[in-house]
Amino acid sequence: MPDSSQDQALKGLQSSNAKILFDKIDELRTIGVGGLVELPQLIVCGKQSSGKSSVLEAISRVRFPTKTKLCTRFATEVILRRSPEPRFKVSIDPGESRTDEDRERLQKFCLEVFPKGDDDTPFKDLVEKAQEWMGIDSAVESSTGFSDDVLKVEISGPEKPELTLVDLPGLYEAKSKEQTTEGIQFVQKITEKYMRNERSIILAVLSAKFNYVHQDILDRAEQVDPEFKRVLGIVTAPDLMASGSEEEDEWLEYIRNEKEPKLKLGWHVLRNRAYAERNIDDKERDDEEKEFFETGKWPSISRAHVGIESLRRRLSDILFDQVRRNFPGLVRDIQTKIASHKHNLSNLGTPRSTTQEQRSFLVDISTKFSNIVNQGLSGFYEHGFFEEMEDDTPILDNRRRLRAVISELNEYFVDVMTTRGCGRIIVYDDSHPDEFLFRNFGKPGFKQYMDCWIPKNVSLNDLMVEIRESLRLQRGRETPGNSNPLVVRELYRQQAYPWESIARMHIETAHDAVTKFACSVLKYLTDRNTFSAIYKDIIAPELEILKLSVLEKLKELTSHPKHGHPLPVRQEYLTEILGLRKRRQLEALQQKLNNNGTDQPGWFNYDHIRTAGHQTMDNDVAVMEIIDQVDVYYRLSRSTFIDNIAILAIENCLLIPLEGVFTSLAVSKMDPKQIRSLANEPAHVQSDRERYISQLEKLEAGLRTLNILNREESSLATPIVFVSRAPSPFGPSK
Repeated sequence: MPDSSQDQALKGLQSSNAKILFDKIDELRTIGVGGLVELPQLIVCGKQSSGKSSVLEAISRVRFPTKTKLCTRFATEVILRRSPEPRFKVSIDPGESRTDEDRERLQKFCLEVFPKGDDDTPFKDLVEKAQEWMGIDSAVESSTGFSDDVLKVEISGPEKPELTLVDLPGLYEAKSKEQTTEGIQFVQKITEKYMRNERSIILAVLSAKFNYVHQDILDRAEQVDPEFKRVLGIVTAPDLMASGSEEEDEWLEYIRNEKEPKLKLGWHVLRNRAYAERNIDDKERDDEEKEFFETGKWPSISRAHVGIESLRRRLSDILFDQVRRNFPGLVRDIQTKIASHKHNLSNLGTPRSTTQEQRSFLVDISTKFSNIVNQGLSGFYEHGFFEEMEDDTPILDNRRRLRAVISELNEYFVDVMTTRGCGRIIVYDDSHPDEFLFRNFGKPGFKQYMDCWIPKNVSLNDLMVEIRESLRLQRGRETPGNSNPLVVRELYRQQAYPWESIARMHIETAHDAVTKFACSVLKYLTDRNTFSAIYKDIIAPELEILKLSVLEKLKELTSHPKHGHPLPVRQEYLTEILGLRKRRQLEALQQKLNNNGTDQPGWFNYDHIRTAGHQTMDNDVAVMEIIDQVDVYYRLSRSTFIDNIAILAIENCLLIPLEGVFTSLAVSKMDPKQIRSLANEPAHVQSDRERYISQLEKLEAGLRTLNILNREESSLATPIVFVSRAPSPFGPSK
């Protein structure tokens, strides 16, 4: 018989406080929160014929229908509550595999009866009717015979404990007409699903009539709970072992928690009805059990670990402790889910069934789009859109900060135009043409700029020979010593030849960056379907127009270098040409004076100076004048071309118009048909919104339930005290 402290524990754990606690958790299941977050629960699992049903019946004091064995073909949630009058209530929680139509039909099933006395016949009728609604038929070979529906059974009465258990289908390995390979996999999957819930207490049922090594339920539990922190082993059929046998001794070691695996929650042993005792009442069943545990070696086991009465107390204690311990984490999980669902709803936007709602939806998106684009172009990255990239991300990988990307690409363009933008490079005797200094060498994306054009090398001597030949072939009316403008024009065109291909590549790269930026902004502001519609019908066509516009500007800017004649109008040109001419004349004069024909190099007099100054310009001087003119004009016009590409092409034709590709003004001018095509909500979006709203309502109701419970707990005059289990004569469980 339990001692007085145990009686107090039972009364305390089944007090109104414990009942409120369990009822609130069950309320969370009822409103559907259990399908969204993990709830504390006791799950009963084991192999078929391990005695699971007998354990459940002993705890609940209710006989489940067994003629078809169908009650073990699905998970059964058994809610036991103490009440003055007996009551049975059965309902169905549809599984995820059900269609919406089936789900609605099954949710309508709910039957309730108030039996007289201990008659559980009405209960059996309710369960069988529920099974019919679920449509499970073991005679149908094409079916697995199992369901992911949950049968919800509420049993109330004056002698019922405050418990909620989930009875899982029994694991099996052998196939039969009623039990298929698909059924084996289904049971294993559903058992693992419940076991993986870290708030589940695993009641692992093992039968002593089978060898321990042939029952793998604890092996399965170890996969999800390696330290067995939330596993209670329940041994059934101890009366089927020979008294004093080695088999009995081995099971006694397990029950004492002396043999691996050692369970943190320990073990318990029950002696359930034998087949010949199947019709005896509950009192006789309990008396037979007590009598059995007074025989043989069983008195050596703590009374807290044997029998149905002590198991009820242990389960109440364990569940109560589990619920209280997981309370803060449960609140956090629900709050996290609520925040996630609100974010998902925000991404879906407001409902838009009417044209006005759809137009307002597009106006809101276009306004935000223009605002973010403006910040991206100005370089003031204040919007949350720009915060999702880390500051140390490479600029070209950070497609969101558009101004930074364009500035980087412009630097690449300047670098390559300066070092590789010419058609040919003159190689002097003391120069090495491959020794170019690139500021951006090694940066992501710069290689494509370097590879778009490689200048040809030409020696100064070969170039002069080429120019002499051109002067001979194209000689006009120019006086000796003067440059031929046709030769200057042709050399300049050859030098400026790479500009168009380099600039085109730069423009296309910049356009690609603008496209990625616009896509990122639109994706940030819309769902997938709205993004697809707006991008396809508005953004992509507008971006293509911008591309054609900037390429047309490129055509204009390259027209003169390709077809025109050098027109030096800047003062810098004349200044540089005169400076080069003066320097060349001084160098020639110095060379002639140094070679004055005397035996004193470097000595000269006035006659020597007069003679050197009257030397006429030879053909080589004219050639070098042409080289100087082409070089100076090329460098000055290259600087202008670089500025024009960056400002007149990319800035004016690509970036500035970007703000106008999708504006609220444009939306206001759209006809209703276009509005519907862009903003009409797809069926699955409506379904997602309804699902999020439904789940959000459940989660918020669940949070209110827990908040109410927390306030009620806080207002208690005396706190709930967890009563320790009776000590084992063999010492504490390890």
